[in-house]
Formats: sequence, C-alpha cells, structure tokens
Amino acid sequence: MNCSCLGRNKVPANTPDQYHKPSNQSTTNDEFNDSRIPLTRKQKFVLIKNWKGIERDVTTAGIEMFLKMLTEHPEYYEFFKFRNIANEAKENQASDERLSAHGAAVMKFIGKAISQIENADTFFMLLENNGKQHAHRGAFKPEMFWEMENPFLYSVKLILGERYTDNMDAIYKTVIQLILQRMEEACRTESMKMRNQKIEM
Repeated sequence: MNCSCLGRNKVPANTPDQYHKPSNQSTTNDEFNDSRIPLTRKQKFVLIKNWKGIERDVTTAGIEMFLKMLTEHPEYYEFFKFRNIANEAKENQASDERLSAHGAAVMKFIGKAISQIENADTFFMLLENNGKQHAHRGAFKPEMFWEMENPFLYSVKLILGERYTDNMDAIYKTVIQLILQRMEEACRTESMKMRNQKIEM
C-alpha cells in the first residue's frame, strides 16, 4: 500500500478447512501450487477475475475503505496529509482530492499484489518492499496495518454487491490477511534493523 495505512488479526496458524485439499481430489484446479498461499489454482483464478469489478471503481473503493477505517479510528487522521478534513462531513471528506488519490493508490497496490497471486515470490516481494517503506514513516507502527482488514472487506463487499458471495468472502479474507501479515512482518523487521543501526552508531 503506497500509504501510511493501518489493523489487527493475523492469519491463523491452521488455515480454514475450506482451503485444505480433499484427500480424494485430483483435479488440477483444486491443487495448491504454493503452500505459502492457502488458495487453490481455481480460487486464485476466480479472485483475479472478481477483482476486475473493483478495478472499474477503484477510487470509490479506496474512498470507502479509508472513510470506514477513519470512522473507526479517527485518531489516525494525523498520519495523513488530508488530516485537515477530520471534522468535516462525510460527503465533503469523500470529495477530498487527497483522500481520493490516496485511497485509489492503496487499492491499486492491493490489485497489483492480487494480480501476482499465482506467482508467490513476486506477490510476497511486493508486500515486503511496501512494508519496509512504512518502517520509515515516523510514528507508524507495524501492527497498524491490521486496522485496514475490516474496512477493506467492507469496501469490497460494498462495491461488488451480489458478486460478493460467501465463497468470495472466504477468499478475500484469506488474501487480505496474507497481505497485511507479510507487510507487518516486513515493517517490523525493517524497524528493528533501523533501531539496531542507530545503536551501533
């Protein structure tokens, strides 16, 4: 996320039963081609296809995500350049150019990561690089990434409407948790590295 965005629950140590390949399953579409991403080939294909609905309205999706997050955590306005809109009506906030641009940028980054979901190395590299960047952003704390989980799911469900099925809900929950977990880990590692360098100096 090209941002100072922010969340909480981590990917469970044991992935949901729905993601485990049945013992009698032999079709290619239901195989896990990389254990680091608990989605079958078919689920990855469906995710990439479904995300096109978000791409068509990426700015609105980003705005709704940030407005939801900032409603739940108004103290986070201070992390953004559009902090001056904190006390304005929601309608005015939604039309703020800086918030709109920032929200769109974050959603586009998530979309970029999702587009690489079938290539785990590239997928995780994108997330790690972005997580490291956040370590250099002042008061930002690694665990703050998790504050974006529920607002992200809220926004995606709002934009997709009937296309947001129970199956897609399970897939999006898995994906956003993977994204946030890897970014948090990268940010935390980079923060520790920076602190150690200061101590050595």
